[in-house]
Amino acid sequence: MKRNLLFTLLIVFVSHFAATAQTAGRAPVSDVTVSLLEWVKLLDKNLDKFSGAEKNAELYDRFGYLNQDLTDYMKFRKRLSDSLFRNNITPGKKNETALQLLKEKMSGIMQRMRDVTDMTNAELRKEGDRLNDKLYNALYGDNQVYLSNLEAFLAGYEVTKKDLALDGSTLTNRLQETVNIITTMQARLKRKM
Repeated sequence: MKRNLLFTLLIVFVSHFAATAQTAGRAPVSDVTVSLLEWVKLLDKNLDKFSGAEKNAELYDRFGYLNQDLTDYMKFRKRLSDSLFRNNITPGKKNETALQLLKEKMSGIMQRMRDVTDMTNAELRKEGDRLNDKLYNALYGDNQVYLSNLEAFLAGYEVTKKDLALDGSTLTNRLQETVNIITTMQARLKRKM
């Protein structure tokens, strides 16, 4: 009887540590820049369907605000990442302030996206809502998910510098492409005004 109890306790103990080791491993990251870029490409492809003489000026402004917030977010991420490398900060050290700033900046982008989505057609609104929900769940959902390895690093996860560098260049390229497409849409709208 004592042996069975001891064996059962040992199994529970080992299982607990195995589960803890798994959760302490790789950070839960959900890169939304792919979805963001796809959404902007969809808007670009359908711009003529939802723009019009009465909407062009307001759409131009809303795209401008979204573009500005995306550019600001991208530059902030780059400065933060460069600072981590320059100062040789080791993984496991939390930076709640920087993490919160990134979260606030993405929340602002979500609002700008909503402003643009509200001026599109039903199909594009549905896609915009789906992306906004994905972002919201990543930022504020019950299951903590980070938008990149940079956020996970700032939250104290063990993220390698190689992962940070790859993550940073990939995300920056996608965000820059997104900004470029929005700039192109603005130019098209301006010609119509």
